[in-house]
Amino acid sequence: MTICCFPNCAYLSETSRMIAVYKKLVSMGENPLMATHGGTYEYLLEKESIPFKYVMPIFSHERSLEYVAANRGERGLYGMGYYKNDEELKQHVLSEIDFFRDNKVNVVLTGWTLSNVISTRVLGIPLCVTHLGSFVPPIIEKVGLISDRIPKVISSKIFYLGTTLGIFLKPFNNVAKELNVAPFKSILELWMGDLTLVTDCPEVTGIKKEDIENWKPNNPKLYSRNPKLKYVGAIYAKVFDDIPEDVKSFLDDSEKKVYVALTSSKSDYVSSVYSVLKDMKVKTILVTTVHKDIVDYSSNILIKKYLPSHKIMPLVDCAIIHGGQGSTQTAIASGTPLIGFPLHEEQYLNLKMIENRGAGICMPLKSIKKGNYRDSIKKILMDNSFKENMLRLKLYQEFYDGPENTAIVLKDLNNSLDSNL
Repeated sequence: MTICCFPNCAYLSETSRMIAVYKKLVSMGENPLMATHGGTYEYLLEKESIPFKYVMPIFSHERSLEYVAANRGERGLYGMGYYKNDEELKQHVLSEIDFFRDNKVNVVLTGWTLSNVISTRVLGIPLCVTHLGSFVPPIIEKVGLISDRIPKVISSKIFYLGTTLGIFLKPFNNVAKELNVAPFKSILELWMGDLTLVTDCPEVTGIKKEDIENWKPNNPKLYSRNPKLKYVGAIYAKVFDDIPEDVKSFLDDSEKKVYVALTSSKSDYVSSVYSVLKDMKVKTILVTTVHKDIVDYSSNILIKKYLPSHKIMPLVDCAIIHGGQGSTQTAIASGTPLIGFPLHEEQYLNLKMIENRGAGICMPLKSIKKGNYRDSIKKILMDNSFKENMLRLKLYQEFYDGPENTAIVLKDLNNSLDSNL
């Protein structure tokens, strides 16, 4: 029987995670499948020489952009906009059911392909997920969400209440009902799958291994099954090319250096950061997909569309990011303190964990609009304690091999299922 890695290739983070796990499975003697509905970053599978199978319908680059925009809340409320309608979701689910049956798939690891939640339940096979990172209930309850001004208990209750809104669940429950699957009780249940692999480590989250892996929901009414959590460690992108020569030359001096990676951000946020940094005595590498909107020019700022963050961050003194887990963990791996402007709750949680350990600063999004964060940049650059604390987190993170631990979990689960046949 077979393990299937099923990334949503609309996302770099999910594609790169599946690549890392797939390679570890192969190195362990497994013969996993890589499957996808396609998307912007499917070319990375080819680049990494990984054979993969398309499952219909296929996402074009344009459809991928729509999907990502929906995840940011830019396409209305119906089903959070992930799928255009019930029929599109149903097509994904039915194709996956046929694919899993035809290929004798025993275990599925998904990276944000939410249709997998229904197709695996129809077939009665376990679904593992890595896409939540640290955004799981026990960590949410400890760190808090939304704002420091709101008590953690209240902020988590507000969050849980929001996950039960029927308008978010409607398309999934419509298709589930048609296929005789029990209805989903919350967005958390959709996101978590049967086994949620927490791609972080206890020293960063502040929650012990046994507390994560023995976790029981405080709100069992949010789930129709008993979800399980397991620490595996960090998994982040390492799949881009070498550093371009002009970037190497630009960074080759003793000045303080800042790396800005707001790659999918609004252009006015990027312009705000540009405006602040152009008048500071620092060298800045600015990576953004909306750089064409910046018409000004500064000799101390180099603008690029794409760069290998895991190779650039070790060369700078501060990273400015929105706080997705991939970019946050890349900063940790690089020993580079950060400043973060979270766009949503998951990014806020990632950044607060770093701030709580003295390795960075989490700032409200309104700060990026106002441009009043120059002092925070100076503080990161001048106070060595941020660097020291991030280097400490780097040592902790390196102790856990996320791709290997994930592969071991999948292999053990697959073997246990085979032995019960």
